[in-house]
Amino acid sequence: MFIGLSNLVDRLLGLIMWPLATAVVYYYPEIFSLFIATVRSFVENASPIYLAGAAFFLIFRFNFLPFLKFPSSWNNKKGKYSFAERLDTWEHEITHWLFAILTFKFGSRIEVFDKPNEKGHAGYFHSSTNSYNWLITIGPYFFPTFTFLLLPLFLIPYEPLYPFLEFLLGWSISFHIIQNIEDVKRNWKPSEEGSYTDLTTLTQRFHNQTKFSIFRSRVFAIVMIPALNLIVFSFVLLFLI
Repeated sequence: MFIGLSNLVDRLLGLIMWPLATAVVYYYPEIFSLFIATVRSFVENASPIYLAGAAFFLIFRFNFLPFLKFPSSWNNKKGKYSFAERLDTWEHEITHWLFAILTFKFGSRIEVFDKPNEKGHAGYFHSSTNSYNWLITIGPYFFPTFTFLLLPLFLIPYEPLYPFLEFLLGWSISFHIIQNIEDVKRNWKPSEEGSYTDLTTLTQRFHNQTKFSIFRSRVFAIVMIPALNLIVFSFVLLFLI
């Protein structure tokens, strides 16, 4: 039952892929205006603790203060991924998994590596139906999983908890923005010859991809990733105001 439903969703997503991208291009000014208005309202009304959490991540991520450095487990170790890289990979793959569940691919799983495999990959998402769709593939590039895990906690009627949650939420938003930029750069083209990335397989799976399919995948990514981030964060900030 679920396999048939999953396949139907895959086909429907395939049908709406380019009409949706066209609509996004058409409505880009409205999407951008909504985001700017929401950010302005958020900045005027939100607690500065959000900003403190965001700044905390940036300070540690980029070692801005010479006397305040990442623990050694966050730094690169030769031949192995650092803790920060593995955290990013885990969040990335779990987001693939989340959109797989939302498209009825129950039983899907993820795999995270200590070091790059022979294709230069840090981890994999494995679909239970051995089929994929563009929503699963592009999900990590616009959906801030850590942020959405924190949002329901704001419904707990216990005010002393809120400053801590606000700090973590600021951290999670900063994490998503910076790591998303890194992920797009890393996945724009394969690091190894004969390999593939998310952003080269949006329109065609690896074994069937061509130069034209890679071009179409990148066009879709350029259109959709910024727009979807603007839309998602507009609603996140509206929820917090």
